[in-house]
Amino acid sequence: MTAETASPPSHFGTPLRTAAAGWRIVRVGLRRKRTGPERYQGSAEDICEQIVRRCFEPRRRFFRTSLWSYPELWARDFGRCVPALVGLGFEREVAETYRYALACYEREGAFALVITPDGRLFDFPAGYAPDGFAFFLHGLASLRDGALVDRHRAFLEREAARFATIVTDPETGLVRRGVLFSEAQDNAIRDSSCYSNAACLLARDALAALGLQNPLARFDYAALLERFWEGDHYVDDLRRPPFASGDAQLLPLWCGALGKGPAARARLDAVLAYMDAQGLNSPLPSRYGTGPAPGRRMHLVHRINPWQVSAVWTCLGIHLLELLRDLRHPRFTVELARYRALVERERCFPEVLDETGALFRGPVLLSEDSMLWAANVWHLLRAGRGAARPDATAS
Repeated sequence: MTAETASPPSHFGTPLRTAAAGWRIVRVGLRRKRTGPERYQGSAEDICEQIVRRCFEPRRRFFRTSLWSYPELWARDFGRCVPALVGLGFEREVAETYRYALACYEREGAFALVITPDGRLFDFPAGYAPDGFAFFLHGLASLRDGALVDRHRAFLEREAARFATIVTDPETGLVRRGVLFSEAQDNAIRDSSCYSNAACLLARDALAALGLQNPLARFDYAALLERFWEGDHYVDDLRRPPFASGDAQLLPLWCGALGKGPAARARLDAVLAYMDAQGLNSPLPSRYGTGPAPGRRMHLVHRINPWQVSAVWTCLGIHLLELLRDLRHPRFTVELARYRALVERERCFPEVLDETGALFRGPVLLSEDSMLWAANVWHLLRAGRGAARPDATAS
């Protein structure tokens, strides 16, 4: 199939492929529960550096999302790490990863959230991932490789149009209601979530930065995201459920809904007060929620490994750290010190923590210990200090 001769599917993946991917993760998780997590030596910066270097796959020349549970390229996770990777001096490896990903996408004629180790496309758990394409574009804009963009301009513009068609209501610009999309909290069942609407803002601004045709340009997502604001917090989705939602609090501001001025700082103070009161930043930033609640709907698979309701997800913590940095909030140094202590205590960079702050251990899975997200914390720790360019392939 080519983009010119056939329309790409709205998402990639079948029940069989979903089951196969899930079974692989379960097998890895069971093995790692027996062997325990990988432990690294050195300071927090040393540990993060070792993980980032090892996440670069030397044969296919791309950044894996992690060493064990997620050896694939996940577009959302890679894209959120690109600004940090570029800041750390990995421009060459980032460009190679984009070349690898875009070659896979062009071959299949469409974007997908995951590129499996054998080069196939996959959306997990099911449905199109608005945040995946948004973060992929965000990272590409951070790379500032005009030649790479020009080489794939036609494909990227087709995919931007596909994003708008699949994801957004053509009249309002809001994420379509009654459609299940893949998100970072991929076990959640939502209805036009605040998180995915913020991803539309991120995609719109990245398309503008890349100089691509922009079907989202006519929508004012800063104004649309105000529909989720309740005076002291953002609601999870347009059903306006009563439970606290960690990603809803962070993504609108992280994506720039209110810029970086006094209005954003005031909103951040309100969000922090709400998150602290709800326990969303305890024992560390940040949690998707604080437990089961009326109106919180989750896929059945969550019963097998219940880690997306009250566990700490370090990817959310990174969003908070970067938001605190960008808005020059005094709490930044406190929270960064907590993450430094976490990495040095656990001697790894964990994906998920339990309610005590230890690595999450579910019925079948142990938290991944070597996430590419380590790049973001390494970059924050190294900020302001000169350093020689690291070699991703060095032993």
